[in-house]
Amino acid sequence: MRLSGGEMSFLFRAFGGAKSGGPLAAVRALIERGVLAVASQPKNNQLNLDDRRLKRLYVFLIDHDYPGGSAAMHNAVFAHYGLRYRSCFMIGDPKNVAEIFVGLKECPIYFGGGAGSGFKDKIPPFLDTLDQSAKTIGSVNVIAKQAGRFVGYNTDGVGFVAGLQAEYPNCIAKKKVVILGAGGTALPISYEIAKCKPSEIVVVNRTVSKGETIAKLVAPLAPARAVGEEVLGDELEAAGLVVNTSNKGAQPNEKFSAFAAMTGDVDGDMAQSIKNLKRLPKTAIVADILLEDLPLTLKMAREAGHRTHSGRHMNLYQAVPAFKILTGLNKSDRTLLKLMRKALRS
Repeated sequence: MRLSGGEMSFLFRAFGGAKSGGPLAAVRALIERGVLAVASQPKNNQLNLDDRRLKRLYVFLIDHDYPGGSAAMHNAVFAHYGLRYRSCFMIGDPKNVAEIFVGLKECPIYFGGGAGSGFKDKIPPFLDTLDQSAKTIGSVNVIAKQAGRFVGYNTDGVGFVAGLQAEYPNCIAKKKVVILGAGGTALPISYEIAKCKPSEIVVVNRTVSKGETIAKLVAPLAPARAVGEEVLGDELEAAGLVVNTSNKGAQPNEKFSAFAAMTGDVDGDMAQSIKNLKRLPKTAIVADILLEDLPLTLKMAREAGHRTHSGRHMNLYQAVPAFKILTGLNKSDRTLLKLMRKALRS
């Protein structure tokens, strides 16, 4: 379903509209109605709603507060080049995606941004068009305003593989890759991994049908199949790379690892995680997409002697192509990486 500009404006007026009061009035209205809130965990994420000098606002939609790095990276680059632009993570309920996006489009300086946790596969119907990669994958993490139209892109998979291979070159080809989870990030990551010619991709998910959807889409590029969580231990036995794309290990599920199903029994699930992890070859790499310092899945893998890979690498390496798409600024990748890496470390 795609809404016309007239339909969106009608919806926004029906939900209250924006009061007069500067370029961010529409965003203020969403916040005052409790539809959006500025996230507190990401670095350099403050937003001054009274700033009348701001020329562009980029909003990254997420369903819960977590330490995303895009705002800090973008704002560091904006400051370096003296641009009156601002990026900000904002929390909302994906069920309200229509109201949220309608409201944001009423903001004259809203130039897109991104779709994070909970929004990646919810936002596409409300965009004007999708880039081929996002259309193939079916999810969006970058929203760019181009010639007055909002276009969806996906750089998650490209960023994940670039970051992974920067740390561990040639770690995918001819290896069995086990993907844990089948949410919005699992497909773009599986898609890009498939291009690197693994021996097999296995998607492990509680709802097998969701994993099967991913497996079918990547099967033309590499052998792929989907299984349920009850056989997770069996699939780990010959794996060379394990990638957690689920939110196990992050708030509010920080007591659960991705090495077992999450039943709610903390002690029981941990015992099963330990049992399953013991079956993973010591040479295997365990990667995560989570941005926390050391989520439980990586902590367990590291303590068991495995090489690990943090989600912060993906966060950095997808940021450069995403930034160029969003802003149209033609700066060198090396310069942008340097500025962004410094922003994440500061």
